[in-house]
Amino acid sequence: MTPLADVAALEQRLGRTLAGEERAQAEAALADASATVRAYGDAWPDPAKAPAIAVAVTLAAAERRVRNPEGYRSELQGAYQYQLPASLPVGAGLTDGEARLIRAAVCASGVFAVPVESLGGSL
Repeated sequence: MTPLADVAALEQRLGRTLAGEERAQAEAALADASATVRAYGDAWPDPAKAPAIAVAVTLAAAERRVRNPEGYRSELQGAYQYQLPASLPVGAGLTDGEARLIRAAVCASGVFAVPVESLGGSL
């Protein structure tokens, strides 16, 4: 199935042109992210008819994968240290917020568990 977004749109987000192996990886990232978004939403066989939020989430997930193909959470070199939040998905996964946006785009609902805490009394 055709990805929900194209490499040109991903290049705009990255601010650079992709070529060779990196472009092939970007195409795979877009295909994977599209499959994930479709799993949360709808098939959208014609990407032109997919909601804008589905395209935006696809691009965000693909961008994360292109920027960090190995899925590193942290980096340390000398005095420099960089760490991504543990809650940030790696690969073409979606954040909880992105998944909610996709479900909302297709008016999906479901049963959700909500933790309940007692404020000192018994329930």
